[in-house]
Amino acid sequence: MMMTSKTTFFILVSVYVISVIANSLKNNGTIGHTAVPYILHGILFLAYTSLSIVLTLKLNKEGAFQWISDHPTIRNCALFLGLLAIIYAAFSAAMVKLDWSTYQYDSTLNPKNFMAYTAYIWVPLLTIIPFALWIFSKDFSTSSGLTFKFLVLFNVFIGASLYLYFNFGFLKSLTSPQKSEQDYFVQQTIEKIQSQSEVIKILYYTRPLNEKSVVDAAWVKIKSIPNWETQLTNQLENCNHNSEFNEIYDFLSTYRLDNPAPFVTPFLNSMECLSKQIQKIANNPYTRPNDLDALRIKAMLQAIEMQFLDFGNQVDAQLSRLSVDLKRITREDFIDKIQDLINAIEANRNKLK
Repeated sequence: MMMTSKTTFFILVSVYVISVIANSLKNNGTIGHTAVPYILHGILFLAYTSLSIVLTLKLNKEGAFQWISDHPTIRNCALFLGLLAIIYAAFSAAMVKLDWSTYQYDSTLNPKNFMAYTAYIWVPLLTIIPFALWIFSKDFSTSSGLTFKFLVLFNVFIGASLYLYFNFGFLKSLTSPQKSEQDYFVQQTIEKIQSQSEVIKILYYTRPLNEKSVVDAAWVKIKSIPNWETQLTNQLENCNHNSEFNEIYDFLSTYRLDNPAPFVTPFLNSMECLSKQIQKIANNPYTRPNDLDALRIKAMLQAIEMQFLDFGNQVDAQLSRLSVDLKRITREDFIDKIQDLINAIEANRNKLK
């Protein structure tokens, strides 16, 4: 016995719901590029595609697509191409979410990126909703008929546009014909910066090695965040954030603050965190002397010279303790690196006097 349109529709919706749940539960970036999630979603997508084709054929027989053309051949060709576009849109939407961890320069805080990230939910609905309107509208009123046509055509448009965009670059060239790959990357970076609200995630873009337009955009964004200084001082006051000190040190060693006073105590606290981190590295038999470079101690010293020369006594006392902690390291392979850092610290202390 052949399934009715309603039965096919309910199965299609069930497959859609399972697909959404499976894609939503996946932790992007932890599974990596193993085959398992792709096989699972491949099976679900094939099921969704098959059911979409079957349901489209059933609705075509019921006259749902009579408005396309009275000529059967033209109507069938249009349905074939339109269905291909719709399926391609659903496939692209699922893959964007499934492989989101590779979009390292994109943020869902950006509305455009958020639409792409959630497309696996709303793109299939552009098919499911009009099909439901046809199947469950007894008299199929004029308003529901127009909605049916609009949603179907809109879904076809999305699929066709995505196909042209990804395979021919046609739409991309229309929207930004003058942009090189570098220009496009810069624009994407600026958009990412503008969508951020955490200062620590913007600091990297203030480095002089970046494009000037990127650096300028980063500065404008930072200054537009009312509590940007508080965010940075909170980071410096928490030893659990020591992996982020390097960005703050680089920032403070490059750009002079209008008022460095609020940073003094948090900065001194971060130096205490550095001492603990140095001991951890030295006590680990698998580490090498150059691992100390990751702590950005010399950038920290440059930050002192840039920002805190007026707070000599406080800073000098902390530098003295840091120097003592370094001298306590007895590993022979660390001797040269430790001596180099101690010399840098002592030279910095002389500038404070």
